[in-house]
Amino acid sequence: MVDIIICDTREQKNQRILQYFEMHKIPYIEQKLETGDYMDSEKMDITIDRKQNLGELLHNMCSHDKIRFWDEIRRAHETGIRFIILCEHGGNYREIKDVAGYRDKHSKVPGRHLMNQMYRAQIAYGVEFVFCDKRSTGRRILELLGWFA
Repeated sequence: MVDIIICDTREQKNQRILQYFEMHKIPYIEQKLETGDYMDSEKMDITIDRKQNLGELLHNMCSHDKIRFWDEIRRAHETGIRFIILCEHGGNYREIKDVAGYRDKHSKVPGRHLMNQMYRAQIAYGVEFVFCDKRSTGRRILELLGWFA
């Protein structure tokens, strides 16, 4: 069977990523995923969960709505799925410690708290955090799923 990228049907604002796949002749299908936004049909033990920026990540990990996201992290961990969060914030954010100085104009939650929650997810559930800019998201998804190994 041929590897196919599976894109979650609930993934929003991903047209540029799908265009990248099309431009590079990367086969993909859209279907509902239980964890994450992107998986390889032949390696269902890795999932990429894309976040448009640190604001979205902060909302998912620290708001009153956080239970659903943490449940997804736990579900991946319990089923042996490697969970990678790909945050498209770009700029000077390259690793978790860089998030300490983040300020979100829509939230009073300090960047240090988000950083601590990210470390918690990493230590307790093995979640990996990768940062990129929006121009390289399609390529980074493929790299993380092992397409260029």
